[in-house]
Amino acid sequence: MTSIETTAFQGLEANGRLVKPQHKGATSVAGRFGFRGELALTGEPEVTMTSVFATAEDGEKTLSFLAGQLPSFKDLPALVATLGDVANPDGKYFIFVGDLDRASRYRVSFEGGSSLSVLPFDDASIYNELIDFLYLDKMKMKKFDTGQKLDAICDGAAKFDKEYEAITYDVGLTRL
Repeated sequence: MTSIETTAFQGLEANGRLVKPQHKGATSVAGRFGFRGELALTGEPEVTMTSVFATAEDGEKTLSFLAGQLPSFKDLPALVATLGDVANPDGKYFIFVGDLDRASRYRVSFEGGSSLSVLPFDDASIYNELIDFLYLDKMKMKKFDTGQKLDAICDGAAKFDKEYEAITYDVGLTRL
């Protein structure tokens, strides 16, 4: 069974970043560890990424998948700093932000190779956003436990290949 100590979550857990877990453990896919909860980004003022869905493979030092909600586009640097080297340039990271125009969808790159798909938050739950966004079967998902839901979302994200306009964080700030 995959444990947190052998995944990219190890450092986040040691630093007290994984909070309010609804799931923090192995999933139904062999060698995969999943987390659903919140990710603490900063202490003062407190910034938290809510509705987090994330997975990492056993023995890997980076997250394979991450999705969640931030209150503002301006919180992206705090997320990137918190993730540090557990962010993989090839990972699938979908960040829904509250102050982005509904038509805006970007691929935001940061120094060090981190790249995030930044999307508007539509007042639905992030779970429902992901199901719609990744074209997952809602009826099937209802039958799954939390670990299986994480697997289905992660697998759906792995197949996602849509490209969004690539911008820098600074360009994104000018568009708010």
